[in-house]
Amino acid sequence: METTNEIRSTYRKVKKQGNRLLLKRRIGFLRFWGNVTFAQRCYFLATAMLLLQLFFDVNSGLFEVVMFGFALTGIVNETWPRFMTLWNSLPGKAAILFIYAVIANFALASASGLVNSITGVSAGALPYSHNFALILMVPGWFFVTTLMALVGGMLVIFIYLFFLLLLKPFGVQRLWHKPGYRFVLSTAVARFVWTLGVALQLCVLAGQVGLLSEFGGDNSSQLITIENETEKSIEDSEVPLTEEQAGNTSELEADLTALLTDAKQKSVRYKKTQRQALASFIYEFEADSRSRCAHPEGTRVIELNDYEILQIAQAPENEIGYTYTVEPCRSAAIGLD
Repeated sequence: METTNEIRSTYRKVKKQGNRLLLKRRIGFLRFWGNVTFAQRCYFLATAMLLLQLFFDVNSGLFEVVMFGFALTGIVNETWPRFMTLWNSLPGKAAILFIYAVIANFALASASGLVNSITGVSAGALPYSHNFALILMVPGWFFVTTLMALVGGMLVIFIYLFFLLLLKPFGVQRLWHKPGYRFVLSTAVARFVWTLGVALQLCVLAGQVGLLSEFGGDNSSQLITIENETEKSIEDSEVPLTEEQAGNTSELEADLTALLTDAKQKSVRYKKTQRQALASFIYEFEADSRSRCAHPEGTRVIELNDYEILQIAQAPENEIGYTYTVEPCRSAAIGLD
């Protein structure tokens, strides 16, 4: 009986101490949660989900979307107020407009090149098709602009970390933050890691859906170069590999090759879809079915000048479904011969 009472007493003491410990942990977590900003909470949740994924080997697309969504939300929450502060200043507004002007110029030039590659004439003769080509390229340029912003943000964060570590021995605990901002260094490290992760994830996503197709040729030279560099780095390794390491390396190389090949194929398909959509737009909306210049029945024309026309004919056997030829304008005023 005495033994039973001692066991019960010990159990009650352990339970009481455990409840106290849990209560302290809970109060400490609530205090921590209340003292951090919204962006820091997002980084904390994303990091916690990453640790869960690593320890429990979670393979779920939805899980990764939510995890990177928390990270991206934190990055945007911290970046947007600074962007608005920069935009409200005259030098900042001038710099932002200059960057957008440069990007718009490159996008217009790319759209012009796409129209020229299909029709064989200058995009100036097809203004509506030129605008439509620009619309088709907006997703790709949006992803590239986002990646450039993330890379620029990583460089800024890296410089910030360098100065923060350099000034820490002199008692400087924070830079460009409010007085109540806590966990400055750990937040900066988490911000840098998640910015890098989001940039890589967006790059992979853009490659998988083919959004980077207009920034590379249709040939596979880049793909072959990457594969050759991978093989060369493996062959030049000075440390001999065990059978298990060799198997893992071979599997990793096969996965990388498959990923690059799949991304290249999707980029080619995306580019082909762009060209087909633009060719259909030119035929259906830009070209005229009737013209002062004579042309065969079933074809459509775009008048380039008083003496030349762009003649468009449907060709199902062609890759884009149409053929384009520049013909002289045969009219009653100039002559039908």
